[in-house]
Amino acid sequence: MKKLQTDTNETVFDRGWSTIIQRFENTIAHRNFPGPRNSDERGLIVCDDTDIRLNRLVRRMRRYNPVPSRGQFGPGYRNLQLKTIVEDPVHRDSRVTYFIQAVDTIAYLLYQKGQPNAYMKKVGGKAYFKRLKPILCHHAAPSHPYGIVLR
Repeated sequence: MKKLQTDTNETVFDRGWSTIIQRFENTIAHRNFPGPRNSDERGLIVCDDTDIRLNRLVRRMRRYNPVPSRGQFGPGYRNLQLKTIVEDPVHRDSRVTYFIQAVDTIAYLLYQKGQPNAYMKKVGGKAYFKRLKPILCHHAAPSHPYGIVLR
């Protein structure tokens, strides 16, 4: 069976990161983070040590970022260039930064909420993610109890 272009690792990397970056951009641009709202809000991506492709992707999205749109003339695309991300992503080794370790833990707890392993079932770990509800940003999906976007 012939693989489609959409099945490549590079495409999955680009789509995944593009979606996350666009959500981050939208959240900043619409001032959806809790707390004080500044008219000139900006953001910085701090991520686990990843491929240099991420830097190229962010730079490309600053110039060309086609986002699906449903306009008055039917479906199409709008070029929504990144405006609020101030710098290339900062790559950090998760072994040496508590911030990245905390984010990894949150992602793991979310995964265990949906598909708990034997240990998490034994200790009731699927409920751990619920403790984060007061600090979660719900604007991306207000109808979901945790603000999680499901596709």
